[in-house]
Amino acid sequence: MRHKNKKTEPQTRRAITPSSILSEKLAELKRRILEKASEAEVIALLAQCQILVDPLEDYLTHHTSKPSEALNHLEFETNKLDWQAAYDNSKTDLKLEKEMLSGKVEGQFLKMLIASTKSKNVLEIGSFTGYASLAMAEALPEDGQLIACEYDKFAANIAKKQLSKSTHGKKVDIKIGDASITLNQLHQEHKTFDFIFIDADKPNYLNYYKSIMDLGLLAKDGLICVDNTLYQGQVFSTFEISKNGKAIREFNKFVAQDDRVQNVLVPIRDGVTIIRRIDYIEEYT
Repeated sequence: MRHKNKKTEPQTRRAITPSSILSEKLAELKRRILEKASEAEVIALLAQCQILVDPLEDYLTHHTSKPSEALNHLEFETNKLDWQAAYDNSKTDLKLEKEMLSGKVEGQFLKMLIASTKSKNVLEIGSFTGYASLAMAEALPEDGQLIACEYDKFAANIAKKQLSKSTHGKKVDIKIGDASITLNQLHQEHKTFDFIFIDADKPNYLNYYKSIMDLGLLAKDGLICVDNTLYQGQVFSTFEISKNGKAIREFNKFVAQDDRVQNVLVPIRDGVTIIRRIDYIEEYT
């Protein structure tokens, strides 16, 4: 007699990462509040959630290689500047803020990628005050070059000043103006890059990506690295989404469906996506 196969219930995955454990704790907290748990129980659960979140950024920083003195100084100078006053006084047309700086962990991550890929020619779209530019330049060989596109003249001049204080600053060439125009100029000059970092105006991410791919600016076996691809959690949350969040969500969807590339989204800081082109038109090889 043949027995019918019993349907098995899908197994629930055990929470083992900080984020999944936090999610589990929050679900428990919600349940306990609905069950009218005591104030002490709720506070205890909140404390457990806080412990999983608050120390994370500091822990990552303390367990990552220390930045150079030049990078520390650049960060200090960026943080002490009154960016709101710069905007109010018409020094810049953009509402810039110190939080736009890449930071220690991401800076070292980029530096590691440049060193491990042995990149020699780097393109950066959006350099702000030059923190990521300098971090990557420190990993370039002496004859390496980084071309940085920065729309805002005020931020670009700060970057130039800070980069001049490092021996690696000479490897960086900042192009001020619309990055889309610069990309076309680089194409006309037959430039290709081993590594491309995008960290600029979010609504144009997809345009920059398409230009890089269509113009053949990425060298064979090169990498594209894109910042802020989790965009404050808006790309996957069900809450109200901003214009920037919508742009990043559209970008992420396009890249995930692009069969020309292999990509991975890494939850470093606000999300970093690494993209490798796997189909190369003969014209570009």
